[in-house]
Amino acid sequence: MRKYAMHAQALRKKCYNVHVRCERHLTAEQHDDVDRYTHKSAFIDHIRKDDDNSLDNVTQWAKPTPLRPDGTNLLPFPVNALPPIIGDMAQAIATTTSTDVAMAGTSILSAVSYCFSGVYRMSAKRDHTEPLVLDTLTIAEPSFKKSPVMSLIKRPYIQFAHDWNENNKQDIFQSQAERKLLLSKLEALEKKKDVTAEEIAKLQTEISNIPASNFRRIAVDDVTPESLVNLLEENGTLLMISDEAGMLGNFSGRYSNNVPNLDLLLKSWNGETYISDRATRASIVLKKPYMSICLACQPYVFDGMINNPVFRGSGLIARFMYCFPVSNIGSRKYDTQAVPEQVAENYKNLVYKLLGAKFTYHDEKELYLHFDAKAYGEFVDYYNNFIEPHLVTDMAFCKDWGGKYHGELLRLCGIIHCIKCALNGVNPVENRVTLDTFCNAVEIGEYFREQAIYAYSLGDVDLGTIKAERVLNKIRSKHITNIRQNDLYKLCRCTLFKNAADFAETMDMLEEYNYLRREKVQGANGNNKSGVMVFINPNI
Repeated sequence: MRKYAMHAQALRKKCYNVHVRCERHLTAEQHDDVDRYTHKSAFIDHIRKDDDNSLDNVTQWAKPTPLRPDGTNLLPFPVNALPPIIGDMAQAIATTTSTDVAMAGTSILSAVSYCFSGVYRMSAKRDHTEPLVLDTLTIAEPSFKKSPVMSLIKRPYIQFAHDWNENNKQDIFQSQAERKLLLSKLEALEKKKDVTAEEIAKLQTEISNIPASNFRRIAVDDVTPESLVNLLEENGTLLMISDEAGMLGNFSGRYSNNVPNLDLLLKSWNGETYISDRATRASIVLKKPYMSICLACQPYVFDGMINNPVFRGSGLIARFMYCFPVSNIGSRKYDTQAVPEQVAENYKNLVYKLLGAKFTYHDEKELYLHFDAKAYGEFVDYYNNFIEPHLVTDMAFCKDWGGKYHGELLRLCGIIHCIKCALNGVNPVENRVTLDTFCNAVEIGEYFREQAIYAYSLGDVDLGTIKAERVLNKIRSKHITNIRQNDLYKLCRCTLFKNAADFAETMDMLEEYNYLRREKVQGANGNNKSGVMVFINPNI
């Protein structure tokens, strides 16, 4: 009751003060109402009967100024630029989950790039080639349905690995047994007194010609740097796919006394040789490790990454293609259309076809893809007249990402080309990358370019903005329309705010940005102690 009385008193005082200050803005009808309702409270009650949002009408709330770039004017994801089947699957996932198609489209591209890693490279000129590896990071608030989207995308990859291992189980066990027998034979041979070096070398050569055969892995989730070395040694290439990017903390030193270990993440983006030397084991040499990374995370995880000097300085941040999907929380429907069976089956069959070709290709030499003459001319023109000049304009503060943009376009070209060739039943190497494919890549690339510029702009947010967002999130979660400032401080109290004075500075900022207005009020029930009443802009 006390809070209600305080609110009523504050409301009457607020509306009366506004009326006195802004009487010249009243309509003729409202002036007549003032004459008929001479008592201030009766006037306010009459206005409230006509419109429950009387306070908002009288005060004429302005639209709040965003605390940080909100990404509302960014390009929509060009799902039509995706090849058939994966474009259909992306759209179907977006429909059934009521999510922005950008999330599914981005993740599908990254996942399918795994099918070509270690097999193909896209060549623009003789001394510049790019592997078909695409690392993506989707940043979305909780309840964006990241998990259902990721689950639908990675399902055929998990199923293929299971089917492959089942179908090749006997061959795997036989290869392991042969290798084990030869190792036992070598151990016994080395114990003989009359053995020669030639005999030992011959047997060792025979063992080396039988590669270690293990059950294949495609997808990895929460993995440490040490385990990743072993998995890449056994499999050559991997797909890191997860709806949580927290495992990247493993590489920033979570389990190694805060000593970062990013080398393998960096080198697996381009297939650079990685050598792991440990005192407790033999050296491991990964000649061409590749790993496509497809992750989703919450904004606080991304904030930690973009502001991490190790991640930023090493170039890891610049290797990701970013996606900030548009939110439709609050307007989603449950009874959406499920992914059509034919769409899901077509997607599974395509993934199986691409993985089957990858798993049967055992040559260490990668195959090269090339532009046709027209597409190459357009790529050169696009680089010279657009990409490079923009590095000193709208991409000036994300030059590290912008410097890799033309390479990312080549990767997109190669991925789209290989998918089209698989759908048409032709060899990607024997067919040139066309202008149409290049245009598809540019459409998708421009989406990611704008997303990257937006992503890097978030890295410049100061502590004041973070504090203000904390207060706004609390207001929204509690559906607060008005509250005493002291009570709001109690709700928001945390380590961000040193004291009430520090909190008041945040309130000053929010008022300046039109998120709220404040009025001094007297205490209720004759209490002379004054306070500050906070009225929330309904436009938030």
